[in-house]
Amino acid sequence: MIDVVEAPVRSAPDELISFILERYHEVHRRELPMLIDLAGKVEAVHVHDEWAPRGLSQFLQTLLIAMDQHMRKEEMILFPAMNAGRQAGIQVPIQVMRGDHEAHLDDIAHIKSLTNNLFLPDGACRSWADLYTGLQKFIDDLLDHIRLENETLFPMFENQGG
Repeated sequence: MIDVVEAPVRSAPDELISFILERYHEVHRRELPMLIDLAGKVEAVHVHDEWAPRGLSQFLQTLLIAMDQHMRKEEMILFPAMNAGRQAGIQVPIQVMRGDHEAHLDDIAHIKSLTNNLFLPDGACRSWADLYTGLQKFIDDLLDHIRLENETLFPMFENQGG
């Protein structure tokens, strides 16, 4: 959940956008590649373990590409328009972003499916534990990121017409 003190929810859109870029975009871009590497290691070492998260590293790689495309659309199209105070035509990019967010919720469900809901089996190695701890943080961050945009940033522009 978003810590109300952490996020400038009562701020101007440009302050909120700066917060999103620093707190979420930069963090996702930094942490997701590390999780991909860790998932690959766990899958390789535990290839014969019934609880191993088979296919997780490949799925996370696909997710990284999708999230990078999503964040670039925000950074290059939507956020500059918002920072400029533009209302006309902004509804379509917001709807596209909301659709991407729905897809990311499906992605979270798939991660949980691949990891048996982040269940760590007895005797799991440190890398496996680190992977699931990192995935939980990633999921929590992504949910907070989506919630902040959907419930705070986007309504600033959807409720003003244009």
